Amino acid sequence: MKSPSFSGYACFSQKLQVARFPRNELHDLLILESDPEQGYFFAGNLPEQMRNVNDHHLYLVVRNTIPCFQDKIIRQAHYIENTQMLNLHISPGQMTFENQTHSCVRVRVSELGLLKDFIDDLEEIGIEFFYGRRFRHLKPFTSFVQFKKYVDLEELDEGVFRSMHDKNAHFVRIPGDIDYSLFETLIEGIKNNCELNMFSTALVYFHLKDRIMDMVAIYSRECDEERLPTLAEFLEKEIKRLLK
Repeated sequence: MKSPSFSGYACFSQKLQVARFPRNELHDLLILESDPEQGYFFAGNLPEQMRNVNDHHLYLVVRNTIPCFQDKIIRQAHYIENTQMLNLHISPGQMTFENQTHSCVRVRVSELGLLKDFIDDLEEIGIEFFYGRRFRHLKPFTSFVQFKKYVDLEELDEGVFRSMHDKNAHFVRIPGDIDYSLFETLIEGIKNNCELNMFSTALVYFHLKDRIMDMVAIYSRECDEERLPTLAEFLEKEIKRLLK
């Protein structure tokens, strides 16, 4: 495998439709399900029935957190992976739930059954999760989700990158930090003028050694990589115009 152009923890921000996950495998914890691919939200279908199970993610909502929550999650995830030789994809973050912001843990559907020891360890250090009994009739809702994830990116073109572990995830560089509402306006305009609009997006920033790099992440199974440089150019132009 070739070396990445750069690697590190990236912070993702996006709005997602989420709903209560129907299965009960982790002490009756409240688990929310989502799908990063717009139009494929599976709203209660069992994940074994899905063709691309690794695309689907779950969120464990935290009721009471602890200092340095995200660092503790990352540390504990590394410990579980190394001691039990598991290849887990665990991301700490936060999300809106019941009109408030709560810490959360993001995991893949396919890895839910491997997390019992991980959850036990988190509860032992004082992290408290919501339980599902109160939320049996929770309706789907839109949540603003932010999470931290380690990525390896390869550069395809000037300012255009692809994840080395997910061929459906691409990243285009933007000229600076922008408000999420502005980001939504830009993406809505692109989708309204694009014949292919089955994709979802996130705002992303990377902590590099000498700078912070701002990007837009694009998730799509139908991505045309040849058009990404044009998208990057458009976003840079529009963001610079709107920030004047």
